[in-house]
Amino acid sequence: MTEVQQSIAQHYHERTKYDPETIATKNRQLDWEKQPILFKEYKVGTTIDLKPYLQEQINQEKDLGEGERLSNLFLCSYGLTGKVPTMMGNHYLRAAPSAGGLYPAEVYLISRGTPLLPAGLYNYQAKTHSLLRFWDNRIWPELQDACFWHPALESTKLAIAITTIFYRSAWRYEDRAYRRIFLDTGHLLGNIELASAFTNYRPHLIGGFTDEAVNQILYLDTQEEQAIA
Repeated sequence: MTEVQQSIAQHYHERTKYDPETIATKNRQLDWEKQPILFKEYKVGTTIDLKPYLQEQINQEKDLGEGERLSNLFLCSYGLTGKVPTMMGNHYLRAAPSAGGLYPAEVYLISRGTPLLPAGLYNYQAKTHSLLRFWDNRIWPELQDACFWHPALESTKLAIAITTIFYRSAWRYEDRAYRRIFLDTGHLLGNIELASAFTNYRPHLIGGFTDEAVNQILYLDTQEEQAIA
């Protein structure tokens, strides 16, 4: 009988399953001295504050400006929604659910060039509800190439990339973190799709792209962070 070879994904899935007989052995104390930092920081960059563009209630009959649209899109997708005091300091909650409240996802905006956002790379800074422009060159052709010249990128001016910082989730979930990361990413993408509906965006998910190329475009340290969507 021919032995069926497992794929890497199947092997990982089988090795990280919970088992009623062994799940109790996986219970461990967290090392709070190694608690991950949940907000990414940059030493240089230009900040675009999105708070002045927020509206308490969006009027569907009124045309929203670019700033209002982006501000509400990011707030409703991945913005801060609450603050919980803990023994280790304040823990911030976000619009998207996350396993253990660890929020491993990072949100990047790639601009082709708009009146508000000059061409370049931006990171969404949830703690201050702002966009930080950390690269100011045009990289749109590189993005198109990484996405196999997908037609959705031909006319749009903006693209969103989702990455994950692995340690944020692995700190608690260890080898099961990869499972949690993709669940978190799915919740976030769902939020983006829903928020787009009332901010007059038409999102188009591009499922096929060259991971390594997108990682390079975003200047990621791939030992710690990689593109997911």
